[in-house]
Amino acid sequence: MATVTLADGAAAADDFRSGLSAYNGGDYTRAFHDWLGPAERGDPAAEAGIGFLFHKGLGVTQDDAEAATWFAKAAEQGQAEAQLLLGTLFFYGDGVQQSYVFAFTWCDIAETNGESDASECRDAALERMTPAEMANAFKLVSDWFGRHVRHDQ
Repeated sequence: MATVTLADGAAAADDFRSGLSAYNGGDYTRAFHDWLGPAERGDPAAEAGIGFLFHKGLGVTQDDAEAATWFAKAAEQGQAEAQLLLGTLFFYGDGVQQSYVFAFTWCDIAETNGESDASECRDAALERMTPAEMANAFKLVSDWFGRHVRHDQ
C-alpha cells in the first residue's frame, strides 16, 4: 500500500510540474488538465493553480465563485497564496459574499504563513470592521491555527 501511495504522490508531483511548465509557457488549457487530477485528489498547490486559472479566466471561463471554491480547499490545507487570494475575493466580494471578517481572517493567516503581500489586504479589512467584527475575525484566526499544526515552531 505504501508503494502505491508513493507512486501516486510522485505522479501528482509530475502532473503539477507538467502543469506549471504548461502555465509558464502560456498553455493554460493544458495546465488546467494537468492540475485537475491532483486538485481533485486534494493536492493544495494544484487546487490553488486551478483556482487561479478560474480567477483570471486562463484556459477556462472566468468564474470567481469557482475560483473561491478551489482557493478554499487549498487555503484550508495551509497553501498561503490561496489564503491570500481567497481573502482578496472576500474583501471585494468577487465570487463570494463580501466580508471584511473573512478577508481579514484569510489574509492574516496568509501573512502568518509567509505571504508578505497579505498584510495590505489584512490591514485594509481591519480598518473597515466594527469591534464586534474584529473580535469575530480574531477568533476565526485563532481557531484556524488551533486546528493546524505550525511546522516552523
